[in-house]
Amino acid sequence: MVTSVRVFFLTILMITSSWNEVGKRNAAIKAATKSYEEADYEASITNHMRLVSEFNLSSPNVSYNLALSQHYGGQLEQAGLTYQSLYQSPDKNIASFAYNQNGILLGEQKKYEEALEGFKMALINNPLNESARYNYELLSRWMKQNPEKQEQEKQEQQDKEEQEKQEEQEKQEQEKKSEEKKDGEGEEETEEDEATESQKKDDKEGEKSQEEKDSEEASDIESDLSDREKALEKVKEKLQEMNLSPEQAAQILEAMNAAELRYIQQNKKKPTKKPQRGLPEW
Repeated sequence: MVTSVRVFFLTILMITSSWNEVGKRNAAIKAATKSYEEADYEASITNHMRLVSEFNLSSPNVSYNLALSQHYGGQLEQAGLTYQSLYQSPDKNIASFAYNQNGILLGEQKKYEEALEGFKMALINNPLNESARYNYELLSRWMKQNPEKQEQEKQEQQDKEEQEKQEEQEKQEQEKKSEEKKDGEGEEETEEDEATESQKKDDKEGEKSQEEKDSEEASDIESDLSDREKALEKVKEKLQEMNLSPEQAAQILEAMNAAELRYIQQNKKKPTKKPQRGLPEW
């Protein structure tokens, strides 16, 4: 008895759940139909996509209404793909409508030969499709009467496609360069830092070398002055021993200074190595 009651309640729950699911699906179908009839194509696309994804309703009618909503809602590329998905539909009327509508879409894009083929296939699937027959006859007549315009528009379309392709390629290359630049910023900074540190080190060593050189030269000068002063003292002592007058001693010292000066000027240090041509003389 208890088991029977449990089964009864489970059955009721399943039926209630099923009713709720059916109610949601019917509400979604109603919303999709209403938005399509009111030409609210953005809402119609959303509602029909929900039927496909959430309720798995991918019947030819649902797909065809979705394609029309995409077409008139401005999603032309997606509309073309949805039309093409209906080409092999077992419903020949739907297949015919899909070929005809995609032919109109291709004609709007000035792809006249492909559009004419679409109208032809629409008639093959349904010879009674008067809209496809009218479109086929009208387009074929126009193409015969306007071969030059047709060729011109075909060339313009090709140029447009090539330009779009080139712009896309340039965009990708620019993005790639931007990424490479970001990746290389750290390395460039490291190299610059190393070069700066190396330059600073060379400058310090150069300053140090110059200071040492100046120090050595100053030491040499001081040594020379000291030796000279000692020599002068000895000369003065000798002059005093010779009992010369101060005037005579001064004349002798002046003559010695003049002779020493001429000797120094004649024996100035000369560069031991000639500078190379074309290079700065550091």
